[in-house]
Amino acid sequence: MEINVHKFQEAILDGSFEHTENHLTAAAFKKDGIEAGLTKVFADVRKAIDKQQLIQADLVIDFPEPTIITVETGIINLPFANVNKVTNFLEADEIVPVRVYLVVASPFVNVSGLRIDEIATAADYLTGFETLNKQMTASVHEKLDHIQEEMAKPKETAKLVPANKQKTPAKKTTRRTATKRTTTRKTTKKTTTAAAKKPAAKITKRTTKKAAPKTARRTTKK
Repeated sequence: MEINVHKFQEAILDGSFEHTENHLTAAAFKKDGIEAGLTKVFADVRKAIDKQQLIQADLVIDFPEPTIITVETGIINLPFANVNKVTNFLEADEIVPVRVYLVVASPFVNVSGLRIDEIATAADYLTGFETLNKQMTASVHEKLDHIQEEMAKPKETAKLVPANKQKTPAKKTTRRTATKRTTTRKTTKKTTTAAAKKPAAKITKRTTKKAAPKTARRTTKK
């Protein structure tokens, strides 16, 4: 089974591929394991390849933070969600074989939250699906064991410090920016009279008696 790179991108972007989704509760997984769920996934993948169709078959384990196990057909080890990046590695006009990939998505599987492994070409899967299904089942078990170990780890919490050992928080000093006050002083214009400024010198009014004009008394002798 082969496909043109550009046509593969168009098919994924247009949703022109088969998609199946099965759910498994955490309780059912704990009781019955993963085999029955994976058997359905493998059957869906085989049917699609037989019909020369692309497929994405999901098995969702409903943990508090779900784990999604996907078997899908692609042309490079990138999930369908990253199909736009395919031409970073392949030429758009190339004809390439379709391959089968096992994808495990969980926040606990690794730092990126995604693990993708190439299983075989679609053609090889059809001829050796029994062996390849067993290999995928073993791989899924290994990853689920790791995921459950990580899930069981206690989440980091802040350590409580006894009250008598708690540091007194530094007093926060708030710098106050002084606002320059512009004080308008109301100036009352004093009208100061000369008398007010300096006591007026006491003027003694001298009354000068004007001497009466002397009248020459003439004595006329007769």
